[in-house]
Amino acid sequence: MRHIKVIVPKFHEYPLIISRCFYVIYILIRNGLLTEIERLNIINKKYQKVLNTLRFIFEKKKIDNEFLNNLGEIGPGFVKLGQALSTRPDIFGLNITNRLILLQDKLPPFSDVIAIKIIEEETNKKIDEIFNFFEKKPIAAASVAQVHKGVLKNGSKVAIKVLRPNIEQTLFRDFKFFYGICNVLEFFSTNCKRLSLKEIIATFAHSSLDEIDLRLEASNSEQLSENFNDYELFDTPKIYWEYTTKKILTSEFIDGVRIDEINNLKTNINVKNLTTVASEIFFYQTFRDGFFHGDLHPGNIFINQSGKIIAIDFGIMGYLNLNDRKFLAKLFNFLLKKEFFKIVKLHKENGMLDKDTDLYKLTQEIRILATPILNKPIGDISMGHLFGEILALSRKFNIKIQAKFCLLQKSMIMAEGIARQINPKANIWQTTEPLMEEWINDNMKYDFLFEKINDKSFFSKELFEIFQKVDKILKIIFRF
Repeated sequence: MRHIKVIVPKFHEYPLIISRCFYVIYILIRNGLLTEIERLNIINKKYQKVLNTLRFIFEKKKIDNEFLNNLGEIGPGFVKLGQALSTRPDIFGLNITNRLILLQDKLPPFSDVIAIKIIEEETNKKIDEIFNFFEKKPIAAASVAQVHKGVLKNGSKVAIKVLRPNIEQTLFRDFKFFYGICNVLEFFSTNCKRLSLKEIIATFAHSSLDEIDLRLEASNSEQLSENFNDYELFDTPKIYWEYTTKKILTSEFIDGVRIDEINNLKTNINVKNLTTVASEIFFYQTFRDGFFHGDLHPGNIFINQSGKIIAIDFGIMGYLNLNDRKFLAKLFNFLLKKEFFKIVKLHKENGMLDKDTDLYKLTQEIRILATPILNKPIGDISMGHLFGEILALSRKFNIKIQAKFCLLQKSMIMAEGIARQINPKANIWQTTEPLMEEWINDNMKYDFLFEKINDKSFFSKELFEIFQKVDKILKIIFRF
């Protein structure tokens, strides 16, 4: 990763990191950080009394949504860190990640004068040469960029996304801070090394710094749109490449409402049909294409007046190759059939378990976690939550989990949440079951056949039945 060396602090930078650390830690401790650290069980017992004392003196409240939504005021990197941690139930557990999933990326806007200056510098044109109208007040502002509304000279309504000034340097400063803190934590706690915190920081720093090249976001938008060329009920905004650079992204303005505000539409929407379409879109992204939206909160999904679903904001996308998708199909299939030992075998065959992993104990743990969920009516089962429970076991059994599966689990939780928000009776997995069967038949029919052949009990049973049939045929022949 090209960014890793840049975010590793040099020795002379540690005094600055430590001084900033006091300010940040004071804010975090007052808002419940120590309680969350205690739950992770990473502090050595000899420091436990110090932890309890600090918590008693400084902690005023537990971490809540209001605090999480103001993280960006400490630094934009803190929002990115929260988003990254929300995809790692395998490391931090569902208690923390389920709350971080709801993290909203909002910050006060920067000056419209600066925004206009950036647009003019990037396009080498005056603002009046590009737009008939440019709304100075942004319609949205986040940690990395803000969005303005405008009308091009050809009359097209557009949304103009503009990066915050010096955002790359600001993010580097935050990432260096995180990396330095990880070094300090590992010095005081050997348990911290088990969490591979520095590796997590390096990975999300790499993806976050890629995210601030808005040309990549534009490319992701077009790729997703091309994947759904033949699907009339889903699209992404048109990209205006002549006014898109690394620092600005100009796209079609979506005249619609957020998916969780469909009651504000002038036209009546069939909620059942809408949830079916949304479920199909998520299935196609995940299994058919292996290219899925990684930030599926309601603010990124719109419904236009004709009822078409429009997605926006493609800075975070997930990629799954065919083998990844086959792994997931087998995993979900075995879960629904309660074939827990086959789930363990699947992980072992994919090199995700250590040689000394206790397969029986892991099987029992999966059974304990999954059974209460699977015993619910099929329509009430949350595969996102169930998948999260499986991922969370990796801490205990040192299961090697790829980050893309964690991102998918976050997207599953958010997709299920959106579906149930607009239709409480909706279950995206029940809705897409025929699509899943068709996909398995097209891509995996031999995989499941070999699975059965490898099952000794199946093979013995089938072999016995074959001999019985042959014996009957021979008896009939000899009668004649």
